[in-house]
Amino acid sequence: MSLFGTVVYFGQLGLELVLLWRAGRCRLLKGFPFFYSYLVCDACCSSVIFVACWVRPSVYPTAFWLDFLLSSLVEFAVLLEISDHIFQPFPAIRHLGRALTILISFTFALVYILPAILQSHEPSSTLLDFALRASVTKAVILAVLVFTAHRFGLKLGKNVAGLMLGFSIYLGVNVANLAAAGNFGQALYARVLWVMSPLAFTLCVLVWTIALWELAPMPRTDSVRPAAGGNSGALTLELARFNSALSRFLRR
Repeated sequence: MSLFGTVVYFGQLGLELVLLWRAGRCRLLKGFPFFYSYLVCDACCSSVIFVACWVRPSVYPTAFWLDFLLSSLVEFAVLLEISDHIFQPFPAIRHLGRALTILISFTFALVYILPAILQSHEPSSTLLDFALRASVTKAVILAVLVFTAHRFGLKLGKNVAGLMLGFSIYLGVNVANLAAAGNFGQALYARVLWVMSPLAFTLCVLVWTIALWELAPMPRTDSVRPAAGGNSGALTLELARFNSALSRFLRR
């Protein structure tokens, strides 16, 4: 591991530990269970990779790719957290969004991970392609959540808005970075592009640390004001009706 990689690693880990420490002091852990579970998983996996790099360099490549795969999947937990908070006033829709995100995660695991492990003779190229597709999928889900919140006038609190901003920065850089790696080859990726994702994730965690430093409750749905040129109050009422209908359907 290079000096730069070591500095970035400790920067990410330090921010994650600060975020977890602050969450414990401000009692945020119960309010964001998926998100903080993801942070704990990422911090533990990164620590294992770092130790493996120095203690058993021969197992580092295998450990790195396993961590790469796991990270690509557990990042969907951030989307689960965002979806849960956006639709907090609508329990049935919240459960539906959670189920769809989990279904997409397992679908990607079956379609892309298993073929990569069982069939590929060049795992690095296959896994980079998988990571690109997974990042695009996460970006699409995040865009749908943003559009839905705006469409129905569901205001975002500071915490959730920060989660979305940090994750969007990370996903945007990741998509561009992995697409460039596929187009320009692994040689350029190894020399230049590999630094982009770690830096983007460090910036992402920094945004999360600022946004989640204090608990900021979600604004009440009934206080939403219609946006210019639209009637978000009526749209919110429609969403509430859909939630009621969905609740009745799920109780059958």
